[in-house]
Amino acid sequence: MSEDKLISSNNGLGFPLIIAITALILSLTSGIVNYRQNNLSNLESSLRDTRDQLQLAKNDITDIRMNTVQQLVDAEFALNNQAELKHENEKLTGKLKESKIRMGELERQIKRMDHRISKQSYALKAAKRKAAASPAQKKKVTKTTPSAAKSGASNASASVDIYMKNMSSALQSSIINTVKEKGFKPSFPKLLESMDLSKKTTVFYYNTAYKEVARSLANAFMASNNGEVILRKGVSSYAANKIIVHLIGQ
Repeated sequence: MSEDKLISSNNGLGFPLIIAITALILSLTSGIVNYRQNNLSNLESSLRDTRDQLQLAKNDITDIRMNTVQQLVDAEFALNNQAELKHENEKLTGKLKESKIRMGELERQIKRMDHRISKQSYALKAAKRKAAASPAQKKKVTKTTPSAAKSGASNASASVDIYMKNMSSALQSSIINTVKEKGFKPSFPKLLESMDLSKKTTVFYYNTAYKEVARSLANAFMASNNGEVILRKGVSSYAANKIIVHLIGQ
């Protein structure tokens, strides 16, 4: 084969080969580029997901902080309210104590006024009886009991309160009947918890005009109870006709 034909033959085979190699190189290059682009896209997508997750985490942190701050504010507000309520409660308790003290003072004042009114009412009634009495009646009273005629004191006019302790029912009935036979009209008020009775039977009178009336009552108790009876002048501001008895059983 001649040299020209050989060169021509080599040229015919080499060009397609070059094209094929070039195409292969381009294909490999395109594959590498596509791979890198896909990889880059995946990395960008992963980065976006990471950024989104980071933002969500930041949002969660912000929410947690806000909730924590709100809880702290609520707790401090509740604590302040509790302290304020405690202070208000202490203030109301103090006012309640002051009100109780004031009520006690008013009750004592009312009692004093009641005693004063009773005393004045009794004095008015006594004055009316004295003014309406006839000269003969005045003379008769003066002859028997001069002090009673002057003050109007009598068994019937006495206001008698009897407090009993350790008394049998039979003895109570006997004493009450004896007292009523003497002309007294006794009452039996309830014994208060703050009230103490004498250790022995005692008859208290609060005005000297009623001393003999009280003595008559004490003698009646002595006869019925067969025991010692003490006659004593009281110191409280009761009405003049008030007689209080502490009747103590054996």
